[in-house]
Formats: sequence, C-alpha cells, structure tokens
Amino acid sequence: MFQSRRFDPVFQRATPSRPHLRGSRSLARALVLGGSLLALAACSPATEDSSPDTAIANPDGPVELLVTAAFTAVEGGGGPVGFLPDSQAPSLGFILSAPREGGIDIFDLDGMLKTRHAGERLTGLAAAPDFELRGETLPLIFGAASDSNAVRGYAVVRDGAQILDLPLGDIEPIDGVSGLCLMREGAGFVELVVLGTGARAEIWRVRDAGEDQLSVERIRDFPLPDPARQCATFDGDIYTASPAGGLARLTGDGTLIAEAPYPAASLTIGEFNGTRLVLATNGNAETVQTFDAGTLEAGLSLDIIDGLSTQGVQVPAALSVTDADYGYTAYANGLLVVFDSGAGRLKVVTRDAQTRAVVTAD
Repeated sequence: MFQSRRFDPVFQRATPSRPHLRGSRSLARALVLGGSLLALAACSPATEDSSPDTAIANPDGPVELLVTAAFTAVEGGGGPVGFLPDSQAPSLGFILSAPREGGIDIFDLDGMLKTRHAGERLTGLAAAPDFELRGETLPLIFGAASDSNAVRGYAVVRDGAQILDLPLGDIEPIDGVSGLCLMREGAGFVELVVLGTGARAEIWRVRDAGEDQLSVERIRDFPLPDPARQCATFDGDIYTASPAGGLARLTGDGTLIAEAPYPAASLTIGEFNGTRLVLATNGNAETVQTFDAGTLEAGLSLDIIDGLSTQGVQVPAALSVTDADYGYTAYANGLLVVFDSGAGRLKVVTRDAQTRAVVTAD
C-alpha cells in the first residue's frame, strides 16, 4: 500500500451504500509580462484504505472496485474535475474541481482543499501543466463559462496553490460556449476544443505572442452529430458527450467515426494494460459505464464500492482519469477521480485497480 501523511478521524468504516460482494519547484512565480499585461500576482490521500486495491469480477453484475480515498467535503456541489500534475514533484500535484456555485477548487493528494478561487460557474475544465510563458513554466487552467458564453483563463502558482486570473484574448465561438477540453499542448501554445450551445465545435489556439495578453485564434470548426456538453481527447481524436444524443468519436477535423446511444453527462478516456476505454456516467446510475474507445461498443460497468475506511461512490457524476505520475505506490501510474453526488465529495480510485479490473474481466 501507500504511505499517508494524514489520517482523518471523520472517515470511519462506512455502512455499505448498496449490496456488494465485499465491503516545482519550477519557478511558477508571479510574472511581469511587460507593457500593460497584468502581473500574475495576485503524499497521499485524505484517508488511507488499508485493504488492497483489488477488482472483483461479478459474473452477475458490474465489476467492483474498492474506493481508495475520499476528499474533504466542501460546499457548492460538483462540476467538472481535472488534473494538474507536477512532473518535478509528483506527490505535490493538484486535483481540480469546478463547483456548481462557481469558481475553481484545488485539492492536494491528502484530499485537503488548498484553494477556492471565486468566479463564474464553469461547465468544462482544461489544464496545461507545462505552459511556457516568457521563459517560465506556468501551469494554466481554462474554463468554459457557459452562462456568459466565454472561455476564461487562469494561471496557477504552485507554491501556495494560488490561482490568478489570466489576461486572455476573447474567444468568441459562433455558436456560444457550453464546454471545452484540451486538444493538445505544445511549446508556448495550447489548443482547445470549444463546444457550442448547438451541434458544433471549434478548435482555438491560445499562445504567448509577446503581447499584453495571450493571443487567441480560431483554427477550424465543424458540426457535431448532436449538441455536446462535455468532451475529452485521446491521440488526436475527440470524444463528445450529449445527454440527449449520446457519445460520439470524431477525428480532429470533425469526421464522425463512431456513436453510442448512451445519455452521458460526463466522460473521460484512459488506456488500461493496452485496452483503451471511454468511462462515462449519466448522473443517475450507481455505476460507471465503459465503452471501447475505438467502436464505442458498451463494455463493463464499474461499481466503486466501500473500502475499509471509506464509503464507496453512491452516484458517480463528473469524472476524469489520468496516467500522470502522482507519486507514492498507489498513484505512480495515475488515478481516477469521481465526484460522488450522493455524498457531495470527490473520491479516488487508483489507476492500477482499474487496470486489474479490465484484466480480471477479460
């Protein structure tokens, strides 16, 4: 197992929520960007589960995963979640959450809330952890502010987990803004997939052109099979989630490859022992549904059940998976974060446990 720096007495052995087989150090300092550019001034999880991270194959139902940890509960409900890993000090990476009441929360791997940055309600998050800005590595976060049809930018100073509003050019999609995701990150630029309020998506490039604010440029746009509210990318392909129309897989230029009639409210993509899967939730079911990432054919459903000291996920909502190194034995190969709308908090499963689930089921 892994070492925990912190134990929370609140997290005692929980009553099972449903029947189951078994209970930078990089110099991210505030920068002066010249001219009128604003100065950007302004380990392990919360509870150790001493049981092994195992997957239990149930031939009569979903594959069961033991939850690893639960984060501190905070006010505001759960919106999209994401990651801001730290390649220089993996165990000091951050977990991101956008509460329904607005703004951005930053958690550490102990599950403690480090920062709550007030702001608009965000319906999508995209992180660029290694953005090069004026010769410095400065992590950036982008958010879809659907209420104002805008894309907002934020800079993160890792020391102290400070979030700073980022001077960003106006991203003005033709069809408004409902969500976004990261397309790719390169040297001095980021490309974002911006979902419109209708059945349309646009690719926008954000880069440091040495001006008073980061410049933005529309690269291309294309129709979607249905209006989408969430998206994720993998190896240049774009995956969209539409509560009304289902899941879709498209190429980077918008060519439709596959569809599935699953009313997804949130999705994420990961690779587990060579098997590439889409994980999706509809906000109502007790399980996470998996799909083959190539064909979008439905596969396993995953039930995240109680660990020894942490209650399982009652109703999985927003979720995101990463293969980034978050340190320690448990998280060296990544993790899955799920917002449990039944409990009102983020919960974590190691990516190794998910990989074992896929192998066991196969």
